[in-house]
Amino acid sequence: TAHAGYGHSEFVRLEDVKVITAKQGRMTTGRRSSPVPQMKCMGGTAGCTKAPATMQCYNRGFDGYDVQWECKADLDNSYRLGDLEVVCEGRTTDPSDAYVLAGSCGVEYYLDLTEEGQ
Repeated sequence: TAHAGYGHSEFVRLEDVKVITAKQGRMTTGRRSSPVPQMKCMGGTAGCTKAPATMQCYNRGFDGYDVQWECKADLDNSYRLGDLEVVCEGRTTDPSDAYVLAGSCGVEYYLDLTEEGQ
């Protein structure tokens, strides 16, 4: 059966999302809010000039509040990913709603220098 408007098939439980692949310059899906960049560098000790082209984030489990993500990117040895947050558009504005819009997750991250890069 086809779903009109907000069909349930458009939404997934965030806990069920196993991996997110984010690409520089691509936008997320948006319904209630505007699409956002799949990858957004927020700064860090390395700045954003050497931002990776792609990042993959893996669901490492649920702590009762949120999914714990481990993200990897192809970076020169001088750089490492710093603090990051996976941000998704929820089905509703209620933060306790476990469902998110498929394709709406993006990664906000910091890029730091390693000891080798300092």
